[in-house]
Order: sequence, then structure tokens, then C-alpha cells
Amino acid sequence: MRGTINAIIVDDEQKHHETLGKMLQNFCPMVHVVGYAYSVQEALPLIKTLDPNLIFLDIEMPSGNGFTLFDSFEDPPFEVIFTTAYDLYAINAIKYAALDYLMKPINIQELKGAVARAEKVRAKKQSQSSAKIDALKSNLQLKDTRFTKIALPSADGIDFIEANTIIHVEAERSYSNFYLDGGKRIMVSKPLKEYEALLEACNFFRIHKSHMVNLNHLDKYIKGKGGYVIMKDGSHVDVSVRKKDALLRKLM
Repeated sequence: MRGTINAIIVDDEQKHHETLGKMLQNFCPMVHVVGYAYSVQEALPLIKTLDPNLIFLDIEMPSGNGFTLFDSFEDPPFEVIFTTAYDLYAINAIKYAALDYLMKPINIQELKGAVARAEKVRAKKQSQSSAKIDALKSNLQLKDTRFTKIALPSADGIDFIEANTIIHVEAERSYSNFYLDGGKRIMVSKPLKEYEALLEACNFFRIHKSHMVNLNHLDKYIKGKGGYVIMKDGSHVDVSVRKKDALLRKLM
């Protein structure tokens, strides 16, 4: 039987408190909203007093960035679901750290999915919020879109690695195989398309429907109908005919 998830909503807008609170009541009955805050400053004493399992955290508030909440927690004792209007920089930072977020206005199915994932983590009592938040902080310190640390959820947990240690990524049905410098391979239970936009910002290029390569580790391009590339680790990766010209333009 599923237990109750005690949650706090942190958002500077009263209407969002009401809307999200009602959505949770109607569609996620396992979530009990125990408190509301209009800023990170208001949220901190509530967290200490109410000890929530889950926090819905707005990112941009007039009183300060929601990310600053984690400056007060070395090892956050709760899961977090960010809520935000469209902010590509913030969304990419969150995705790189394998954290959950909801776009405003919040979609009911996406809300249910995010809550289910938080509930699953809580049930296993294997929360990795601390490592996720560390990865998020590390990337946010860069102050640009060239994030360096990426979270890769695998069967054993979550690996937090530097993006430039990835040589290439291979799609395998609904999975992705990440081949790293030093010969390590990490299989992730997400399709390659989930990572394409994130990796493109780190100088990766999709040269085939099944392969994405790190151009920083490309040693040589061999001509052919589509041709193929030789990577730093000695691996050979085919280039599709339709991707050939775009790749050559990137390499010139």
C-alpha cells in the first residue's frame, strides 16, 4: 500500500499554490500538501518544522532564484520537482542532473508522472538527491550553457560524469550505450533522442540514427558513400549518407 507523501509548494504566486494544490488533491491523492511558501526564505523554516518528503520548487521568484534553496542543505532530505515557465538554460541544467521539472502551465499527466517517480524513489529509500544537486550546482556555476557534468541513470544507480569523457553514444532500441574514455560503458534506459539536445551543446554530433559522437574525440574521417569516423579510442562509427555533408561542414 502506498504511503502519504508530505509536500511543500514554494512559489511566489498565490494562484499557482491554489492550482497545483487542487491538481494534487484531484489527481495525486497520495500527496498531502502540508505547507506553502512564497520564497526560499519562507520555505526554510517550514522544511525544518514539517520535514516534507517532496518539494515543488519554482525557479524564478522576485525574492531570489529557487536553486538557492540547496545552499542550506548539504544532503537534502527530500525529493524536489522544479516548476518553471520556459527557461532553456534552467531546464537544461535540470536535465543534465537527472532531476524532475514541470513546465507551467502544468500538464496533469506530467504531474502524475513526476509524482510517481518521486514516490518510487521514496519507496526504495535510495534517494540520490545529494549527488543530483551537486551536479546541478556544478553546472550552474558555469553561468553559460556549456554544462560539463551529466547524470546517467543506469540499472545500478546514477553515474555522474564529465560530458567530455564520453567518446560516443550508441542507440540500442529504447536504451543508450555511453562509451567513455578508458573503455567503460554505461547503459542507460532512455533513448538517444532524450540526450541529443543536451549533448549537442557539448560539441557532440549525431552522425547516424544510431550514433552520436563527441567531436572533441574524433581522430579521423574516412571517405566513402557516407564514410565513417575513427574515434580516439580506436572505435569506427559509420556516418549516414544524409549526415555526411553536415558532418563535413562541422569539421571544416
